[in-house]
Amino acid sequence: MRAAKESEATSVEQHARESLRIARTARELLKKFAAAEKAFQANHDPFQSSASMLDLTPASSHFTDQVMHGRLEISKELFLLVIQDHGVQELMDDLDLPPDRANLFEVIDADGSGTLRVSELVQGLLKVRGELKKSDVVATTLATQTLQQLIMELREEQTEFKETVLRNLRELVDR
Repeated sequence: MRAAKESEATSVEQHARESLRIARTARELLKKFAAAEKAFQANHDPFQSSASMLDLTPASSHFTDQVMHGRLEISKELFLLVIQDHGVQELMDDLDLPPDRANLFEVIDADGSGTLRVSELVQGLLKVRGELKKSDVVATTLATQTLQQLIMELREEQTEFKETVLRNLRELVDR
């Protein structure tokens, strides 16, 4: 009994350490994106976009009020530039992010706005961590089927409503 409690305590402690490690790594990654966004805004020339023009060194990685209040917005162009940085790649490896990083932007742009807010970036990256499991695919398939069913029901209701409105209009015109 005592061994089980000690094992559970060790497991909880390991989980807490891992959570802290992930939070620190995500914070460092966010610093890189904030530094890049700042450098990108200051030096943006659409004809000279390259990862080499962005200073992602720790000295340039400021966690500003802009980042803390979620006003940081990362364009796809900036995202693609930042993920080319070796330090960013190492942080992404530490977070166990999938190797197909060029397509991550579309995956984590939850609202489809074409830019990533801090919350979208952090939540999206944390959700795509690790290996894909069969349950992930099944859950996505079931959610998609449910949405399709809801859309079909809405379409039917909309058609019925349109027919009712047209019928009522004809009755009014015929009077």
